[in-house]
Amino acid sequence: MVVVGRGAVTGIHGFQFVHSAIETKDCARSMGIMENAVVLLCKRGDVSCGVLLERTLSFQSLMTKLFAKWKDLSEGSFSLSYSFAGHPKCLLESDEDLCVLYALTLSSRTECVDVAVKDLVDTSTVSTVVDVCSSSGDVGCDQLVLLDSVGTQVDLLPSFSGTNNSKVLKSAVKAVCLERHTSKECNWIVKAKLEMPSGYFIIKQFVGEHTCGDASLSYSSSRSTSSFVGRLVSEDMRSDESKRPVEVMKDMKKHYGVEITYRRAWMAVKKARAHVYGDYMESFKELSWFVGAFRASNPDSMCVLERHDSEHFKRMFLGFAACKYGFTFCRPILFVDGTFLKSTHNGCLLSACAKDGNQGLYPLCLAVVDSENYDNWYWFMEQLKDFLEDGRVLVFVSDRHDGLLQAVKQIFPSSPHSHCLVHLKENLKKRFGGLDNSKKKYLVNLFNLCAYAPTVREFEKLLNKLKKEGGVKVAAFLDTLDNQHWCHAYFPGKRYGELSSNLVECFNNWIKKEQSLPITLLFDKIRLKIMEQMSARRSASMKWKGVICPIMEKKFKGLFNVSKTWAISRSSDDLYEVRCDPSVSVNISSRSCSCGEWHINSFPCAHAFCALKRGGKNLNDYVDHYYSVDAFHNTYSKSINPVPTIWKDVSVGSDANVLLPPLCNKRPPGRPRTERIPSTGVKSRKITCGRCGQVGRHNRARCKEPLQY
Repeated sequence: MVVVGRGAVTGIHGFQFVHSAIETKDCARSMGIMENAVVLLCKRGDVSCGVLLERTLSFQSLMTKLFAKWKDLSEGSFSLSYSFAGHPKCLLESDEDLCVLYALTLSSRTECVDVAVKDLVDTSTVSTVVDVCSSSGDVGCDQLVLLDSVGTQVDLLPSFSGTNNSKVLKSAVKAVCLERHTSKECNWIVKAKLEMPSGYFIIKQFVGEHTCGDASLSYSSSRSTSSFVGRLVSEDMRSDESKRPVEVMKDMKKHYGVEITYRRAWMAVKKARAHVYGDYMESFKELSWFVGAFRASNPDSMCVLERHDSEHFKRMFLGFAACKYGFTFCRPILFVDGTFLKSTHNGCLLSACAKDGNQGLYPLCLAVVDSENYDNWYWFMEQLKDFLEDGRVLVFVSDRHDGLLQAVKQIFPSSPHSHCLVHLKENLKKRFGGLDNSKKKYLVNLFNLCAYAPTVREFEKLLNKLKKEGGVKVAAFLDTLDNQHWCHAYFPGKRYGELSSNLVECFNNWIKKEQSLPITLLFDKIRLKIMEQMSARRSASMKWKGVICPIMEKKFKGLFNVSKTWAISRSSDDLYEVRCDPSVSVNISSRSCSCGEWHINSFPCAHAFCALKRGGKNLNDYVDHYYSVDAFHNTYSKSINPVPTIWKDVSVGSDANVLLPPLCNKRPPGRPRTERIPSTGVKSRKITCGRCGQVGRHNRARCKEPLQY
């Protein structure tokens, strides 16, 4: 008995035989087997055979033994590969490969190796000439399946031809010019070899010059269909979804020498985007599945999908339970805004965001609607109220959209509504007709001081000055503003010094790439971004050593630099006078300063900082809890759960009652808008073109003006 192994144990009918390594070697010598020989178990289909690998065995000898085992094998009709620890597919094609295999078995003390014998593509029809693509029409190469063993790599062969005067042989390893077998005998040829087990074709011979001299050769190839070009640019589309047809035309000319029309490039971009991100129409069919999967994986979250009576999509709201829980540890301020979508059906995305203790963006919920109007804002606020269930008085910060103003007032009647100062300043600028830039900057800065004025007395003083120096138009604009919506002095709520809705503008810019995705992927990608952001911030905050968040610690350092030269006089344990210009009084127990900033910002001002340091107080004890590291940890303590597609039914979207795309309104004239719609009164900034020097709304890349010499 010969046992391959070391210390093998074999049981027969209850008896046990133990063979040591020495006994095994002695037995092997008696059969003429050399020491350190390895058994190659070669498997082809369901049949296996053993070949003894010795140090002197050559690759040709191995092939001869395999030919003897399988009579139908011939050279070049099969490939050999084996697997090793950490390397599942190792090629076996030469004497050197055999030496490497033998060395590996010695180093790892392996005595048996499995070798896969895999048949290659049939080459018996190599002389048959078959056209790869249709010579007319815009038919993709993927519709004519000629080369089953090639897979997707078949699409690369037509890119070498560049003209209508080439065809590919049945074997998928040889492409020749149409004039090769005529009297012209063109030398243009491409030969490729299938390398196993990777399955890729490697170009072995390429003669790129046509010697047929055909005057009809053209670089506008019907082989470069939109489907074929779309597959070429699909990988670029993954990294840059904003790739334009003009760029595709340039790439095809640069890399393949092929000229394609703008329409073909446009269709290629459309098909590439559908291949990478999915079809817009089909995405609505999957939305019902996504809603169910999201509710199953995130049971405490809120997802509301509304449809028309005709089963067409109407609008959808998505709120995350993890964000809802974390919001209770954030300041009760919501920044709301809407931005347009760039998909086939357009639409608008409404969102509500907050700020965490480290002044970071904290998205809460979002919705997709057909347009930004009163009806949709009212519906969004209804869903928001049901979702939050927050007992605190919320403060809203937004631009002055009419529908939003009315909806907040009706759904949240007790919530103060702050108008974005940035948008107000942009609206104010258009009243400055005929003024020079320095005067405009002065008036805008004066308006800014009015907004930040902490007391009514100081505000009225600055406002009268602004009306006087700004003129009639500025005064008329200021009279239209309700002071309780924009300035600190009259604002009825507590907004922690927040005067701008730039935070939600940051959210719109953060999801800019997702705005052009199909709707199901849009919701899922935004969910993924928020999920990853929460996880990353949770991990990063674990390394914080302080009591308050790092951004607020830096603010304390800034207060020290401002107040280091001020003198402080103590009146009592809690009352101090800070002598600066002008001097102020600070009451530590009531957390107030006569400058008003401590109350407005809910964070110690520079005067309070001096008083606290003089009194030997711990600064962290006088910071609002929302800015603490502990609150930050609680904000990100929950997680948004994944929504895996592995259990997704392949029949999703085939049901007759599936959700249909939204009802299409009349398409507006001109090109679809890709940039955000400015708020009321906002004028776009004119730029100077670096090519023609003109002042307008184009730059060097889009300049079409003739140059003046």
